[in-house]
Amino acid sequence: MQPSDLSQDRLIVGLDFGTTFSGCAFTYGGSQETADEIEVITNWPGSNNITSEKVPSELMYESAPSGAGVKRTSSGDPIIAKSPRWGFQIKPNESRLRCMKLLLDRHQKFPSYVSRQDLGNLLVHWDKSAEQAVSDYLTALYSHVKKRFEKRFPLMVATTQIDIVITVPAVWSDAAKDATMRAATNAGMGTNLFMVSEPEAAAIYAIKSIDIQKKLCMAGDNFIVCDCGGGTVDLASFEVSSVSPLRLKESAPGIGALCGSVFLNLKFQDLVRRRMGAEEFQTFCRKSPSAWTVAHKYFEDYVKRNFDPMDSEAESDDSQFHVPFPGVPDNLAAGIVGSFITLTNADVSEIFRPLVDKVIVLIERQRNVLAAHDKSAKGLILVGGFGASNYLYRCLKTRFADEDPPPTYTPSAQQSEPAIEEGPRFIIMQPEHSWTAVVRGAVLAGRDKDLVVSRKARRHYGVLCSEEWDPSRHSLKNRSTSRITKELRATNQINWYVVRGQNMPSDEPVLIEMTEDFLPCERQGSASSVEIIVSDAEVPPQEYEPTTDTRILCTLSTDPKPIPAKYYKKRVAHGQTYFCLGQQFGMTFNGRLVFDQRIDGTIYSSVQAVYT
Repeated sequence: MQPSDLSQDRLIVGLDFGTTFSGCAFTYGGSQETADEIEVITNWPGSNNITSEKVPSELMYESAPSGAGVKRTSSGDPIIAKSPRWGFQIKPNESRLRCMKLLLDRHQKFPSYVSRQDLGNLLVHWDKSAEQAVSDYLTALYSHVKKRFEKRFPLMVATTQIDIVITVPAVWSDAAKDATMRAATNAGMGTNLFMVSEPEAAAIYAIKSIDIQKKLCMAGDNFIVCDCGGGTVDLASFEVSSVSPLRLKESAPGIGALCGSVFLNLKFQDLVRRRMGAEEFQTFCRKSPSAWTVAHKYFEDYVKRNFDPMDSEAESDDSQFHVPFPGVPDNLAAGIVGSFITLTNADVSEIFRPLVDKVIVLIERQRNVLAAHDKSAKGLILVGGFGASNYLYRCLKTRFADEDPPPTYTPSAQQSEPAIEEGPRFIIMQPEHSWTAVVRGAVLAGRDKDLVVSRKARRHYGVLCSEEWDPSRHSLKNRSTSRITKELRATNQINWYVVRGQNMPSDEPVLIEMTEDFLPCERQGSASSVEIIVSDAEVPPQEYEPTTDTRILCTLSTDPKPIPAKYYKKRVAHGQTYFCLGQQFGMTFNGRLVFDQRIDGTIYSSVQAVYT
């Protein structure tokens, strides 16, 4: 795939920085509309030439060796080397940062199998912030990618524009998106750096593949995308507004939860612990870490990917999995014989079923959200590593697609969800390359940035402001006197500009009106700030009081220097001369929030948001 005319092409790189695994794909962009020419990187450092479509999202830093001549800190600790090992380079028994991308969002809950405190202790020991660690991981990942390009296309890297599209979860906070973008920029990914949500990228790839291969989608069709990854399950709904060219619009706000396939590994571990006994299992893991690594890897690579009891034509499927436990003595009570532990289909079903139940609950919730927007799904597109499971596919098909639906679905008691009424049937689709659908879709999004024409706001957005005092509407604690006009004002008021669920066109900014008063001595060169408020409440409050639902998202600092003097209007109040400036902030939703400062339609500067 050596391009003949590099000057007219772009190298488009998609990076799926996942909770548990990361992937990279690329293509040369032009006017092509197909998804056929995307290549996924499968060779990674430390993999011993074993190919994999993804690499573990794990990082560790080398400690300096002990002994004479070792450089130490003032407290005597050895100085930590700054070059990290990552992905497959890390040995099974070594401490590593896992799920590090979750550290970028302080509001994000951590899965039960990872301790936020333990990761924080590692960062302190290595003298790294979460953002620095993520940046170091992305630096190593991108460095490997560039080396692959340089070997294969030696003339390309120096002469061709490289566009990079990085993916983030749909439920990712704006602050986390900003931190991810900073980390990617610090990793040397250049200025042509873009962001897209994971289910959006998966929808682009899957629907484009459906359109080309199966002709199943038409304008007006709605699809739910269910991205079942290692750590999270992420859902979003999209409507096909145009087939040729393909154009999508988000038709309902997405949802997500931490119930990805890595929880299957934990349930397998719990099963083995129950069989062996907690004390014996702990001793086994301590004395034979390599044996547990072999068992864990076999479960990950073979059992999880091949479990599909409904695939059997027999009336009763008594298939068994024999998981290797090398060097472990026989334990008949635990089912360990000849260095193998035996799992029946019933055992593996016990592992799978709770997670399948959670996925079903999420899909039902997303379907209800879609119905609340007067839409119904034609189909559900199942992607991600867990999304490639035949067992999950068959369970969802039975639940949502078969002509004879099951009885009203009641989740397990642990989920504390109400019984879910039966809804309309829809088709279940597993596109080819399910595990890499997100990163392939990221490449397609980089090729055509107009693919998604509008998105749904996931929360309310407003601006902290003051209003003319009205005792019938405003709290007494918020009453104040303007330092310039001397009039009574009500502070801590919120002017809401975006309502949750509102359509947000990709190419049309939300215009936030701002009026500021300046004394004559302040008019030139005095910056001011504006606070953006977000709320997840059903009905957002009119007065600001910080809660778990309503909080300050970020602060925007204005720059008065580019503003022409003609826009400062002279005013007089109580004998005091002052100037009034009316301006707007443009707030654009396109993968992440972008702000600018404008007056009368003219943009005078971009605005950097400082997130809290």
